Amino acid sequence: LIDIENSIKAQESRGYSHWAKINNLKQAAKTVNFLTENNILQYADLSAKVTKITAASEQTGDALKGVEKRLSDMALLIKNITTYQQTKPIFDGYWAAKNKAQYRAANESALILHEAAAKALKAVQAGNGGKLPNVATLQAEYARVGKEKEALYAEYGKLKKQVKEYGVIKQNVDSILRENRDREKTNEINL
Repeated sequence: LIDIENSIKAQESRGYSHWAKINNLKQAAKTVNFLTENNILQYADLSAKVTKITAASEQTGDALKGVEKRLSDMALLIKNITTYQQTKPIFDGYWAAKNKAQYRAANESALILHEAAAKALKAVQAGNGGKLPNVATLQAEYARVGKEKEALYAEYGKLKKQVKEYGVIKQNVDSILRENRDREKTNEINL
């Protein structure tokens, strides 16, 4: 709703003022229709609904952050396992080489990647009985969690839309109630 009394533009332009009044009536009608359709008959019911939807939106947002973190961790784990497995033959060749310095110089980048991956995977191996997780299993879980993320995104978008919609309705109701209180005070003073 547009506050016509405090709008400079409405005071300067009769056309804008007229349009604002019609717009406010349309918004008030939409607000009443929305409240009726959603069976919201008390202001407390509206406040409770806004609080409930906001809490659900925040909870879904937190769940989405958790899923995104899990996906990130899984992607890093898959990358480290893959790198470790791909560079393992080169690392084994380093230990078997007679001239380690020459072999290391020739395969420096692969050895560095292997050592970094091995270091990152030590904690995973310790928690998994000394074994690395299966990459295929991790990729299947990654796909499943990815679908869960998509569903959470859809739910989060829907809830954000509802939060915005109910927020506008609540603002309109607050504005209408404020105008009614102001009119009542003005009528009391004029008596």
